[in-house]
Amino acid sequence: MKIEALVIGVLLTASLTMAAVPEHLNIAQYDGPETCVACHQSEAEAMHGSVHYQQSGSTPNVLNIPDVGGERGPGDVGMNTYCGAHVTSRRATCGNCHVGNGQFPSSDATEAQLANIDCMMCHQDAYKRTAAGPFEDLPAVGPSGESITVQAPVETETGFYYEPDESNMAISILEAARTVHMPTRTSCLRCHAGAGGADGAKRGDISSALVDPLLSIDMHMSDIGGNLDCVDCHSAGGHRMRGRGLDLRPNDVAERLVCAECHGERPHDDFALDNGKKKDTHALKVACQSCHIPSYGKGVSTEIDRDWTNPHYSASACNGQGGWKPDEIHASDLIPSYRFWDSRSRVYVLGESPALNGDGEYAFGVPEGGIDSLASKLHPMKEHRANAARHNGTGQMIPHSTGTFFRSGDFDLAVQDGMAQVGLTGGYTMVQVHTYQTINHGVVSESNTLECGSCHVDPEFQGGPPRINLVADLDYGLNQPQSTLCVACHDPEGAMTFLEVHEKHVKDREFDCSTCHRFSRPDRGLDFPFDVEDRVTLQVGIERAGVLISWTSATRAIGYDLVNGRLDDLLNSGGDYGFATDVCLEAGSRYLSTMVQDPMPEDNDYWYLIRPRFATGPDTYDSGSTAQHGPRDPGIGFTCP
Repeated sequence: MKIEALVIGVLLTASLTMAAVPEHLNIAQYDGPETCVACHQSEAEAMHGSVHYQQSGSTPNVLNIPDVGGERGPGDVGMNTYCGAHVTSRRATCGNCHVGNGQFPSSDATEAQLANIDCMMCHQDAYKRTAAGPFEDLPAVGPSGESITVQAPVETETGFYYEPDESNMAISILEAARTVHMPTRTSCLRCHAGAGGADGAKRGDISSALVDPLLSIDMHMSDIGGNLDCVDCHSAGGHRMRGRGLDLRPNDVAERLVCAECHGERPHDDFALDNGKKKDTHALKVACQSCHIPSYGKGVSTEIDRDWTNPHYSASACNGQGGWKPDEIHASDLIPSYRFWDSRSRVYVLGESPALNGDGEYAFGVPEGGIDSLASKLHPMKEHRANAARHNGTGQMIPHSTGTFFRSGDFDLAVQDGMAQVGLTGGYTMVQVHTYQTINHGVVSESNTLECGSCHVDPEFQGGPPRINLVADLDYGLNQPQSTLCVACHDPEGAMTFLEVHEKHVKDREFDCSTCHRFSRPDRGLDFPFDVEDRVTLQVGIERAGVLISWTSATRAIGYDLVNGRLDDLLNSGGDYGFATDVCLEAGSRYLSTMVQDPMPEDNDYWYLIRPRFATGPDTYDSGSTAQHGPRDPGIGFTCP
């Protein structure tokens, strides 16, 4: 598809005025990437090992991929909610937006592999390329259902080749080679803006609008703002890039790309642990992007849903020969979703049976983290949905052939082709799939950032109405009903606003969040309003009627759960109570003792008491240990009914 022309045509003039590189003036003929490699061997070798070239790499931040992951080579496990998977389509279907010159990447840095690195893709904005022959005719379906053919390059087991498309370039290929330059925004957006099949479709915060953005679209890249190029933030040196969206698999480098590198950890200079209203205190758990990127899909709309079962014919598809595209639903100026993220994620891998999310969709990209994770911060995210085929026999997703769909408009045919290529047989079911995607571009000026009322409900806060439900979306709920929570510590008092409650309990008395909520914030160094040294003493006595188990009272506990299990299983499992526990003897008991008649104790028996701090239930367990101030002991996997 001719996405490149759409993106590069936005602002090409600036690149065409670049002067020749003195060392390149002696280039008399351009013979493809070999011309570059002849002088830049070490740079080619560095690029060869990059994710940009290999389309795969190490996955230190993807929990379900232990080694290598991506789209090609040893890590060809990728399938996304946009185009599907690379492995069941021809190289030319997706190859135009990768720096390889048409051949498949290989891990061996041979002479042929280095000559497959098309340096011009990143170092010459005026450069354009097209597939080189020989060509073959492939069967296709026309707009009225008639049989037609489209041309495609003949592909061998190693791929095909590109060649310069001088007829569509404003300068000659020789002049292009002599005037190469460092990557510009235009260079990067040549591919990244059109990811997913259309300008702005995939990321929501990356489109042709970033070539020369208004200040309201992105102050970092606007020429009246920071006027930064992509590589100013993303380059890690050695032809490696920093940064990874949570729905992606490989990292070029393990280090994270964070705003603090330029702006510092406390840019607002108002940090106070006991005052949650302070911006720098918020920044302990809220990523900068959450307040500074209020919307996405700015300037150019972004895709939010894709339906493969509703095809339409597009004259621009198949490199302008015409072809079929799925129904792609786009929207603009969208409010992000917000989720906690610690830089790790779980991303769908071919061959797996994906998990269902809370909305009954199969999850392709899920952020790892939560409010109670020290490494997590709240990030703005795009959500993308699509339908896809799930194999009935194995539960795994079927990597349909995108190329077959482009030519036929028949998704069933594309699914059958995909199944044949990966060795699957049998039926399939159409299901909904979903992914989260982090939003990192589109920072606005300080005057346009979100205000407190965008998240919190209080008469004093400006910027409402809230765009997020902290309780429903992020589990900020109370640890027991409000009617019993407050009177557990003091007599009933008059009605108070959200801000008044927090001012009194957090700022004035420095109480930890777990005093009222279902999570703790140890990073803020706050206190606990109850005596954490108050331990529960458990006593076991053998009597004629059976076993008498008694215990001492614990501060503010209103119920006790008592479990019985096998001591050797507990020790051999490293303290896995869920594995070692046989039975729940008491659930939410208001008494301080119980008589157990059956079973009678054996030498291998143990008992364990769990005290609900405020109320019975799996979210409020606390053993009474001085080290435990959170919702429940991390080692206790057993829950009384």
